[in-house]
Amino acid sequence: MFKMSAVVCATDLSESSNKALPIAAKLAGRHEAKLIIAHIIDLPAVTPYGETMVDPQELRGRVEQSAKAQVTDILAGGEAVEWELQIAIGYPAKEIIQIVEDNKAEMVVAATHTRSGIERLLLGSVSRKLMHTLNVPFLIVPGDMPLGQVTRNVDSILIACDFSPDSANAVRWAIDFSQAFGARLSMATVIEPSQLSQLLKLDPQKEHGMADKLQNDLHKKLLETIPENERESVNPQTVVLAGQPHEELNKYAILNHVDLIVMGVHGRGLIENLLVGSTTDRLVRLGQFPVMAVRSSAAEYQAQ
Repeated sequence: MFKMSAVVCATDLSESSNKALPIAAKLAGRHEAKLIIAHIIDLPAVTPYGETMVDPQELRGRVEQSAKAQVTDILAGGEAVEWELQIAIGYPAKEIIQIVEDNKAEMVVAATHTRSGIERLLLGSVSRKLMHTLNVPFLIVPGDMPLGQVTRNVDSILIACDFSPDSANAVRWAIDFSQAFGARLSMATVIEPSQLSQLLKLDPQKEHGMADKLQNDLHKKLLETIPENERESVNPQTVVLAGQPHEELNKYAILNHVDLIVMGVHGRGLIENLLVGSTTDRLVRLGQFPVMAVRSSAAEYQAQ
């Protein structure tokens, strides 16, 4: 497994946000890492219109006492893990990244909040900003997920693979997680509608053979993303899907009782992603599975 020293779980202490805590504790416990629980007192909420309404340090003290009680209650009876609460005042995404850097953490876990489409387009979200700026994997837990689903064991992991550098690094992290949790691993790639339309233009006499060859080639290519010396021990199931990636991945995950989806995040700019979205973002918005987003810049840590 990868050597991990710290996992950061960001929470605003709301009921939906705290759903990330049990999963973060599991990850830290399985990797013998310290769990850093980050709570950010949002700067605009403390100083609206530039006027300080509450002494920040006094507020920090009140919040710390309440937060420790909440966290202790949530983690009781779960994975045994060393944890520490860190409270910062400022802009959430910026402060979370700073906490990650200060603690040399290898992963961030957080839950999303349900927002309207217009609010997402105009304001974005902390999760969206983190997804496209963090240099470590980011596990996103839908805030609307039932608590029972959040706390159950990770028995099945799905890798969404498009053969980019982003997904190549995601494969390494998914293999690590499957080993840490003893989970079965499946790998999926999706042929999008534009690619399907090209197939349909083929000579009808050759179409069936070409489609079969494409399927076989993709199954082989999926297996080849796993290091050769690990293929036999990992033994993943490979599947080729067709349609809109986020919809097909979600359907497959439902039908096959997947507990975690791992996928690479493309390095497009934040503005572009605000306008056109991404497969990862759309999958998270469906709100049915935790999704681990891995950028190509996320380091590949040394095995223990």
